[in-house]
Amino acid sequence: MRKLIPDLAILAALILLAAFFRAYRLDELPPGLHYDEAFKAVTAERLLAGGERPIFFRENMTEEPMAIYAASLSFAIFGASPWALRIVSALVGILGVAALYALARALFASRLIAALAALVLAILYWHVNFSRLGMEPIFAPTMMTLCMFFLWRGWNKSNAQSLSPRVTRHASLDFVLAGIFLAATQYTYKAALVFPFFIFTFLIFEILARKNDWKELTRPLALFALAALLGFAPLGLYFAQHPAEFLERPTSVVLNAAGVATILDNTLKVGGMFFLRGDANPRSNLPDRPALDPFLAILFLIGMLACARSWRDARARLIWLWFGVQLLPSILSDFAPHFGRSIGATPALALIVAWGIASLKRKAESTKPHAPYLLFTVYCLLATGFAFSAFSTYRDYFQVWGARTGNFDSFDVGVLELAQKLRAQSNAERIFLSPLAREHYTIQFGLNGRAAESFDGRRALVIAPNATYGIITREDSRTLARLAQIFPNGAITARIFDFAAQPYAAIFRAAGAANIAPQKNLDARVGDVAQVIGYDLARDGNALALTIYWRARAESREDFTVFAHLVDSREQVIAQDDAPPGHQSYPTSRWRADEIVMDDYRFVLPESLARGEYRVEIGMYILETGARLIVTDANGARMENDRVLLERISLP
Repeated sequence: MRKLIPDLAILAALILLAAFFRAYRLDELPPGLHYDEAFKAVTAERLLAGGERPIFFRENMTEEPMAIYAASLSFAIFGASPWALRIVSALVGILGVAALYALARALFASRLIAALAALVLAILYWHVNFSRLGMEPIFAPTMMTLCMFFLWRGWNKSNAQSLSPRVTRHASLDFVLAGIFLAATQYTYKAALVFPFFIFTFLIFEILARKNDWKELTRPLALFALAALLGFAPLGLYFAQHPAEFLERPTSVVLNAAGVATILDNTLKVGGMFFLRGDANPRSNLPDRPALDPFLAILFLIGMLACARSWRDARARLIWLWFGVQLLPSILSDFAPHFGRSIGATPALALIVAWGIASLKRKAESTKPHAPYLLFTVYCLLATGFAFSAFSTYRDYFQVWGARTGNFDSFDVGVLELAQKLRAQSNAERIFLSPLAREHYTIQFGLNGRAAESFDGRRALVIAPNATYGIITREDSRTLARLAQIFPNGAITARIFDFAAQPYAAIFRAAGAANIAPQKNLDARVGDVAQVIGYDLARDGNALALTIYWRARAESREDFTVFAHLVDSREQVIAQDDAPPGHQSYPTSRWRADEIVMDDYRFVLPESLARGEYRVEIGMYILETGARLIVTDANGARMENDRVLLERISLP
């Protein structure tokens, strides 16, 4: 037990350091809740509510289950919040640092190398960033590290310089645990799909290197493979039954039919991300910041050379293979360099840096009689360098990246705030959103079960009594003005500003009678669904702008498509704009009786349009069959061709 005290003390210090970088101000940074994070939060809430508990999630272009189920456990303990979602990633990141210490200790039998490797990972901006996101990538390197720890320890229980395994009960347990964690990697993140390839390649190399005594590995490797297969079986069965779903996300980002030049270009970008230009995505990085600061970059280069010179050492082969294979998801996909897809390489990167430091230490020790002075110099430089790296990560994340005004959009801050303010409205009021769809996961999480409707105010407006409208005015500059005109007694009850103090959104509460005044009044019924009460028609440059005023007659479960055609005197269609109401943003299946829908359409006029008289015809039809809904006039008489003909207009 006494022998463990130094390791435990070092590990405790490393965990505290890792925890600081991953948990400090976690309730503030990142701000808001990004769409992908919100998907996990909403799905985790659904799991807690007793919904279906799938082994694989089909929504959001498919997701692996580990992060979502972990989030549901956190919500059960802490309640649903962005912090409760992200603390899971922080804990997993901290566990990854501790696991790397254990792996490096098993690989090198050296507290120094183990501490250095874990220290690199603890302060690595790349790893810190993903440890603070409520997303799945950080789960992958942690599961990979645990797999490699148990595999190496089982392979070589006490002597990291020998490949002769001690197949004991404890070693057998290590192989079983290694297999379980190998399977676990496949429940984390798509980029982990290549990890088994690394394991297989490494084991083949090492078995071939053993030549005559490889047969003694049969039993432990069989245990390893069996545990991995059994652990993967539930997900593997789903994969066999739904291969298209399982591969939906990878196939959407992989470089299809990419030539050698494209792959080479991506390889150069991924290689350059460590020294020159990193990921440009503000969710994954301080945009363009290299993965390594200058100090770590120098040590990384030294470590790569040291590993290359030690290629006969199984440990060097393991680290090189791990590092290279886990960069493939970024090399072979779009938007390279992509820190998320290559995050599985971070433990190997930290081991390479530690190896480089160890080689410097050995070099200094061998330089006699000046070894003590050189060692002292090396230690001072290392202490200074790591202090610089830690400060660099702190400054770049908490001060530089944390102060970015662009984070407002990158993490849907305004979307979450708008949804939370709407949730606080009276339950007697109907809630409408524009132009963002109610299905947006950040909206869903912010509303927390509060019912809401949505439409795209750039293409429609829904008028209902006792309604409150949440409008993202930065994107929809039209709706607020229209509402103020229709509801003169209404008022803006709240405004939301972005981090640059620019208007982002507003909440408008309708009050009093609606002032609905179309240019032309009509009275025509379209099926049992709608009544046309009027329209606006105006020239808009080289187009005609049409607004149809629908009154919902009754609720419908079906979605109908509106046809709006410009026809000539021979009934030939000259221009058209067919779409569900609101251009799909407010379909008829969402309509409620007596509400008014102002539905906008636009006809682009052909340049060769002949001078003459034209008319606009409107109505609705069933998209699947093309059958039009019956149209009747105010007296109940059926109208010709089940359409409403508007006034004649002279064009061009």
